Amino acid sequence: MKYVKFIVPVLVPVAILLSPAPAGLSIAAWQLFAMYIAAILGLVLRPASEPVVLLVVISVSSLLFGNLDVMLSGFSNGTAWLVFTAFMLAQAFMETGLGMRIAYILIGKFGKTTLGLGYVAALTDLVISPATPSNTARTGGVVYPIFRSLAVTLDSHPGPSARRIGGYLTLLLYQISLITAAMFLTSQAVNALIATFAKSILNVNVTWLSWAQANVVPGLIILFVVPYLVYKLFPPELKRIENTEISRSGLAKIGATTRREKILMALFILALIGWATGSITKINPTTVAICFVTACLVTGVISWDSLLNAKGAWSTFIWYAAIISLAEGLAKAKFFVWCSDYLAHHISFVGYNEYVVLFGLLIISVVSRYFFASSAAYVTSFIPVLYSLGMVANVPLIPLTYLMGASAAYSALLTHYGNAVAPVLFGAGYVDQKTWWMVGAAVNVLYVIVYMAIGLPYWKAIGLY
Repeated sequence: MKYVKFIVPVLVPVAILLSPAPAGLSIAAWQLFAMYIAAILGLVLRPASEPVVLLVVISVSSLLFGNLDVMLSGFSNGTAWLVFTAFMLAQAFMETGLGMRIAYILIGKFGKTTLGLGYVAALTDLVISPATPSNTARTGGVVYPIFRSLAVTLDSHPGPSARRIGGYLTLLLYQISLITAAMFLTSQAVNALIATFAKSILNVNVTWLSWAQANVVPGLIILFVVPYLVYKLFPPELKRIENTEISRSGLAKIGATTRREKILMALFILALIGWATGSITKINPTTVAICFVTACLVTGVISWDSLLNAKGAWSTFIWYAAIISLAEGLAKAKFFVWCSDYLAHHISFVGYNEYVVLFGLLIISVVSRYFFASSAAYVTSFIPVLYSLGMVANVPLIPLTYLMGASAAYSALLTHYGNAVAPVLFGAGYVDQKTWWMVGAAVNVLYVIVYMAIGLPYWKAIGLY
């Protein structure tokens, strides 16, 4: 397998390059497609880390085809910078301890029962999700450590005592993490990539506000149901908690609210206002994010050295911008137009209701996630296919955009490997694989029902399409 991981991402694009370009497609587009496939296979098989894979693709493509400008175009893309700066916001939340403080305050206010604690976990993750495009950092690095410590304090450990409370919290936090990941453009890194594909393939302009409008209402409905659903499917033995003492000791350990936390909270509220009112103020969401980071640096909330140490941000920026370069290059070379025309000549949707087709594409999107161990690999390889099929079927493009976009997050719940935060939580040892998969499937059924039965009429009612 070690050699396969290296050989396949090389042999497949070489085979593509040695084949003649299909009729109607330029040689430059065919070459970019080969490089795109190399990138996807590299992201799926991971012979090296994502940034290394994409740097290799950039190097080979620039050297062989002289398209350096195309391969670097994504590094000036506002979407790539939005994701990069949002990682910096997450760094500020973790460094100042504001995320932990919010969690302990909510535990003290609403955590008297285990079920109530589940809703505290949901609210905590929701509050900080717009500022953390890595749900691995958000849930795995900020939220879960608090609630796992709480489980240990309540004598719940992996093994015989897991069902006391630790298993419920661990399983629930994974569901919550992917629900909030779908709700904001900046709450999961690949969301912005989905927005890029929507623009390139469907010519749908996705903004921070439009993404929130589409996903917050169905997302909140699901987020409200899931703590109770998991509570019933995997009930904890412990029902009531001494939350006041846990909150008090946790806050005492953190100490008094610092000047940095107060400034960060004020700046975060201003950033949310800036993102939400972008359609009125005409201020680009990336501009808002960059101004936020700049204000954090100027006011001393975070230092430049701490930003330099945010390895996840820099790594994501490299591979993410490179993928955008490839996607934009393919769009400019009319590859997606050609792809849609090709599919239109070989697949017929005549006689099928457009909403039946949307439902079918949604089911395909969800089920296919069993074969992907990375959200990035899924989005880069499968979302363009689903968008192209939707165009061929002539379905409404706005519902197509957001249904497939949300599925990129929700469908990762099916397995314990579908998203990077899954191994962190599953690896804690509180929940068995069968339960993990069963609950994830149940939440995906809920997601499909809510988005099709409530989401679509809601989008129609607010004039989204």
